[in-house]
Amino acid sequence: MRILLVCPSWGRPCGIACYTRNLRGGLEALGVAGDVATGPGSVRRFLAEQKYDGVLLQHEYGLYYFNLLGVLGALGKSGLPLAITMHNTDLGGWMGAQHLFLFQAGAKLVVHSREARENLLQSAPPPDESSLRIIPMGCLVYRDWGVSPEEVRAELDLPQQRFTVGFFGFAAAHKGIANLVRALQSLPEVSGYIQASIHPVNPGAVDEVYRELNLPRGKPEGNTHGNVVFSHLPVPDDRLGYRQGAVDLIVLPYSRHGTSVSTSMQACDSLVARRPVMTSDAVYFSGLEREVWKIADCRPETIATGIRKLRDDADLCRDLVARAGVYAQRNAWPRVAGAYLDLLAEG
Repeated sequence: MRILLVCPSWGRPCGIACYTRNLRGGLEALGVAGDVATGPGSVRRFLAEQKYDGVLLQHEYGLYYFNLLGVLGALGKSGLPLAITMHNTDLGGWMGAQHLFLFQAGAKLVVHSREARENLLQSAPPPDESSLRIIPMGCLVYRDWGVSPEEVRAELDLPQQRFTVGFFGFAAAHKGIANLVRALQSLPEVSGYIQASIHPVNPGAVDEVYRELNLPRGKPEGNTHGNVVFSHLPVPDDRLGYRQGAVDLIVLPYSRHGTSVSTSMQACDSLVARRPVMTSDAVYFSGLEREVWKIADCRPETIATGIRKLRDDADLCRDLVARAGVYAQRNAWPRVAGAYLDLLAEG
């Protein structure tokens, strides 16, 4: 069996490309081969060279402009079963306009949460409700690096004996990085590690964090300001868990921005680090419930209160880690891949 995946950002630093890579790995774990096309030309080439059993198209509005019509046209001529994963759902302007073509492609439409499903159904005109499916975001498998947290902390210039809070992911204005740093600054007995990578389509986001905090940017490989260590070099996906294991708590204090509804892959990746995870109550974490500790808002004082709560409650942290492990097993990438295969088999 062979599946064609479509991802315009394949090979670039991008969450959708990471999702595609993990999904392809899940397919391979089930004995299913997968090729990745990036645009109309490569779609036509792969279809001419190989026989496929179905197509999984990864959609995010910013990845498709005029290429959307070319990709959908080529896939329509193939007659293959098609599932389109809507990683983000938005109704406004040119983003909503893409729905006119996506909803007419004869495809199953996949979202990652009930909230995303309800948001997409508000489109005018809406999609065929029977075509909509919810497939949760996939989770990685815990990896034992054979290295102690103390060794990794030494590598990252983090104090050995302090409770350490980590942030991991691409920098963006809505992710609350500056407020997290302010919370950490109010807790001098706690250390922070901010691994905020630069996204190629949003390169100024890191500079904005420093401007908001009135701090000098310094070196991309690492800067220390008080009790917080910053790093902005990209971390290979297979090394992310290595660094996550060096902190005691992972915090993702996102705020709602715009009208889009999506799911945080970073949160799901963090669940397998065997560290408690604290998030905001934003829609991006709506698929997670008792697996993470949620705070009501992203003000520095609220974040600081949450950090103190988890620092001082070892039993709660153990419960969060245990529930996160169950969630990660239930939504491991081979299971997610299997759900896509079942969907394609519906025709």
